[in-house]
Amino acid sequence: MKKNIPFLGLATAVILSTGCGNALRSEYRPPVIDYPAHWQEAGAAGTSVPFNWDDFNDPALTRWLDLVVARNNDLALAVLRIYRARLNEELTGIEHEPVVAGKVDTGANRRLNRASPWNKSSSATVNVSYEVDLWGKLARQQDAAVWEREATEHDLDVARLTLLANASTNYWQLAFLNQRIVISQQSIEHAEDSLRLVTARFNAGNVSALDMIAAEQNVANQENDHLALLSERKIALNAQSVLLGTLTGNSMINPAHLPGGPLPRVNPGIPATVLACRPDIKALELRLREALANVDVQRAQLYPAFSLTGSLGTSSSGLTRFLRNPVATADAGLTLPFLQWREMNINVKIARNDYEQRVIDFKQALYKAMAAVDNSLTLHTQLLEQEKQLNNLLELALKSEKMYEIRYRNGATPINFWLDAQETRRQAQVALDINRYTQLQNLAQIYLELGGDCQ
Repeated sequence: MKKNIPFLGLATAVILSTGCGNALRSEYRPPVIDYPAHWQEAGAAGTSVPFNWDDFNDPALTRWLDLVVARNNDLALAVLRIYRARLNEELTGIEHEPVVAGKVDTGANRRLNRASPWNKSSSATVNVSYEVDLWGKLARQQDAAVWEREATEHDLDVARLTLLANASTNYWQLAFLNQRIVISQQSIEHAEDSLRLVTARFNAGNVSALDMIAAEQNVANQENDHLALLSERKIALNAQSVLLGTLTGNSMINPAHLPGGPLPRVNPGIPATVLACRPDIKALELRLREALANVDVQRAQLYPAFSLTGSLGTSSSGLTRFLRNPVATADAGLTLPFLQWREMNINVKIARNDYEQRVIDFKQALYKAMAAVDNSLTLHTQLLEQEKQLNNLLELALKSEKMYEIRYRNGATPINFWLDAQETRRQAQVALDINRYTQLQNLAQIYLELGGDCQ
């Protein structure tokens, strides 16, 4: 349905369009979230920044993280997605601008009998069309594009934080395995020394064949454990290649042992605003606002669309008179969507349903994040306490092993007691190394869950 209206009416409609557009704009209200009481209490004094990577005092770790950030394919893909979102935002803005189109035609004709001369003609037309945003539909489409672009930028932050956590864990896993491999090799050498001692005593008739069998089994067990550690290290090195986006076998760093100095301490206070600093939560909320904007867009579709079209053209029998007889026209079109009312009303309900789903997803993500942060901090405290106990157990195991060695050499006990004491000492050392490695993993997870260095 199209109707010409006076120019004054067009101007009035344009002036009033801004006010009409705000009438359909939904006011965004953040979902109500119940925070744990101890989070709120710590909110005034706490800080969301757990530590800095330089706090580990490990230059090799810092170089490794910088290298992974520069080379990782997942991060490069996230950057490309940001660029795509920016292009979409720019394209949305262009689509809402006036559309200008021009056309120039020229031609000639005469009768077939050649009795008359050629009749030449030419024409030129410039058309401009523009949709007046009476109900704010175009503005809300632009808002949605902006929020999607901002959410995509936060997706990059999520990818970067996840990459730092994974890369640091891979670094420490290699350090842990290399440390275990060195200890495993020492255990093999110790087991072989024990076997030589048992063999000498067996040849002298001082011990039975059972002692020989036990010593040989001990060597075989230590060699089997060593092979398993070598296989684990190969898998970790392949994971390093994936992080770097290179072929397997091109490892860049292979730390010899876990850091032995004091580890960074995490501030125990949890500010209530810590989750708002996480990029994944920011992205979820921005997409929640985008979904609300899409509801407004669908609601605006129910109302008439008002478009303006203007043209400036000329038609002449000679190209030299091209600009002597211009003709200007202005039209206004009013599109009434009544025929598609049911379909469009369903589209509004679908958009509203999408928004309500995102509200639930947003709240659920927040509650999961709260639980994850609490769990990681609880584990952090537990690991620190366990480290003290494991150090004590290792000291006792070393004393016990030494005492059983002396007793065996003096013939007071069979070799099984000494071998069992050796295994107890090895397990105590492994448990302490695992605790150290788990502490480092836990710190990387805390860094990720608290949003990294977000202020």
